[in-house]
Amino acid sequence: MNDHPAGLSRRSMLVGALSIGALATATHIALPTPAAAATALTKLPAITSPARTLFAENEQVLARYLMSVTGMANDIVDNDDATYGFMGGGWWRPANTQTTTNSRIMEHVATLAWFYANERPWNPYYRNGDLLKRLEAAIRYYTSLQMKDGSYPEYRGESSLAATTFGIVAQADTYEALRTFGVSYDARLQLRQSMERAVAWFMNPKAAHWTPPVSAFNQASAGLVGAQRSLQVLDKPTTTQAAVNERITYLIAKGQAPAGFFHEPYGVDFGYNFTVTLPDLAWLYRHTQHPDLVPAVQRYVEFMRYAIIREPATGELNHVPALHVRNVTAAMSRPAEDLSDRAALAKDFLPHVPDLALFFATAEEKAQARAAFSSSTKGISALGKPDTSPRTWMYGVLAPIGPTSAERDSFEAALPSLTNERFTKYASGSKKDQYLFVRRPSYYAVSVFGDWLKSYRSTRQLGTLWSPTMGTILVGTNNPDAPEGWETVGPRGSFSTRQSSSTSLFYDSRASTGAQQMKDDQLPARSTLFAQRTEATAGTAQYATGWGYWDHGLRYTFITQQAGDCTHRLPLLLKAGDTLAFADGSTFAPGDTDREVQTSSLVLTRDGHRVLFSLGTKPVRVFIKRTGQEIAGGVIHRIGIVFQKQIDVNTVFLADDAAVTIQVEAHRHANGDVSMRVTSLPELRGARLAIAGAATGQQVAIPDVADYSVSEQTLRASNARARSVGDEVVTVTATGPDGTAIATSGAPIV
Repeated sequence: MNDHPAGLSRRSMLVGALSIGALATATHIALPTPAAAATALTKLPAITSPARTLFAENEQVLARYLMSVTGMANDIVDNDDATYGFMGGGWWRPANTQTTTNSRIMEHVATLAWFYANERPWNPYYRNGDLLKRLEAAIRYYTSLQMKDGSYPEYRGESSLAATTFGIVAQADTYEALRTFGVSYDARLQLRQSMERAVAWFMNPKAAHWTPPVSAFNQASAGLVGAQRSLQVLDKPTTTQAAVNERITYLIAKGQAPAGFFHEPYGVDFGYNFTVTLPDLAWLYRHTQHPDLVPAVQRYVEFMRYAIIREPATGELNHVPALHVRNVTAAMSRPAEDLSDRAALAKDFLPHVPDLALFFATAEEKAQARAAFSSSTKGISALGKPDTSPRTWMYGVLAPIGPTSAERDSFEAALPSLTNERFTKYASGSKKDQYLFVRRPSYYAVSVFGDWLKSYRSTRQLGTLWSPTMGTILVGTNNPDAPEGWETVGPRGSFSTRQSSSTSLFYDSRASTGAQQMKDDQLPARSTLFAQRTEATAGTAQYATGWGYWDHGLRYTFITQQAGDCTHRLPLLLKAGDTLAFADGSTFAPGDTDREVQTSSLVLTRDGHRVLFSLGTKPVRVFIKRTGQEIAGGVIHRIGIVFQKQIDVNTVFLADDAAVTIQVEAHRHANGDVSMRVTSLPELRGARLAIAGAATGQQVAIPDVADYSVSEQTLRASNARARSVGDEVVTVTATGPDGTAIATSGAPIV
């Protein structure tokens, strides 16, 4: 809320404040000067677009800001006492936050100040008196919004960490620009006192925003930039270099998750981590050389390397949307155009964290974009409202050009999912969130488990399933307006595994029943089959799920005690040329109308490769709906499977050779047990499977159903003969009713 007495206009209050010098000293509030006698300030004239060749390459980012200065300045309110000096016009911040008490809107004082203070052949606003008067009015209004405790408001007129920390930086730039020419004493006084109080509020180690774990890393890192700037521009700053250094250490320790990402809040978010936080950390590193900053960025990039998916056919890079909590993500963007390259200053870290090259446009792309700017014959247009962040030009003019194409290509080719077909990476967040990355010869699965907050855009359960030959198969969104994902929805929508909290335990076995639990830190050592059991924090009466991570697919089991129809959803990505086949031989292709089928299996064929989704031995109702959500060169189709109480979804990447009618894989566990998975094609219906070799078990009967069959079993150590690792092999033979062998397949025990 504002601290203005009722019944007084803003201008009356500001003028009145000047006559109460004692009050100024007691409250340490910056005192504005009276408004000009005339109600309206002189309007700035429109300018003609300058020659593009006049701009230095690193200052091309300022061109569209230049063409916006007149509009920004003239939109400063000068005809209303209550809002005199407010930066109207909707230039900055989302449209639904455009209120006169949102101090973040005022951050463009830094933009106007830059154009006032910097002489360039293309800048007609240099030392422009009319611009200065409008800027002074904006500074008066801006600083009058400061709360009694030194913070600034954003939403609902309440104290805001973001408004305060980003504001300090904008005010420091503005103050420095005005002081350069010794102009606007009153405005500088207002800015100086504002910064002194805001920095003191932010740097107070007992303040709520430092409560561990620090929840909004980007806002705190912006505050540290502001505090450091105050040391540079103020004669008597209210903090010290030692205090700033100590808070950097604290923020890295308490604001970076064990997994490596920066809290936003608590979860990972590429939009804030990469485009907001990393440039601030780069600026801090330039000015402090703090030893904790480079290792922090290294940990972040190491995590993100696992969260990027590359399509084998096109090379397109995509995020795993389910990981991200605030900004909607899909394809990874690496803009070369300066105005869109918001993370540009983070390139400062490239000599220390070369893998960061993966996320940037190349130097060649940057040079091409800048050459295109210079050679264009079109006039320069103003910025598009409201996406006009002043941070873009602040850091853009300072940023290095970026990695070479060869450098970026090498790091892209070195993504873990491309260079290693066997690994398990487990990472934990700071709020019981769990991140699981499982690479096996046929697939890469990225999942999020643990606590879920309703305000999060990230989701729980499987996020993305990718194949090295087929590319992305399953992928969810983190778009609350278009929610898609792997989830099981309870009867009457009573719960969703995608949007609920659960706890996960892991086992070196095929399933959790009777198995010995593995500790989380043992998971990375398990690069073959293991099992996972998740239970809803609301209790197993709500749901429990089980996962089996085989080499050639996944097994998902869901169980609930609640009665009624449940729906399991597969976010299946279909691309042009894909075919989805059902057990009765009918098919679905991209572009087909939505439909309902009765089936016990679905087989996706893409470029000659196939993946099976086996739903059991009995047909169930399956709905196919095109969603319109695009990613990875395809469109997500929601596959809804209706069932009751329990479902087993077996995902198997089938052999490319259609003549292979039996697929076998076997895994030995630490206790000597051997687990096997056998997938048989429809032509083997009714056959029996006999197991021989290093593991001998009971015969398995294939159901007499014209469909794929997936069976699992575990042979205890006493029945699994131990041999040297290279010799361990199992053989499975399918026999017909008369005992004649009709198919044979074998596999090594891994």
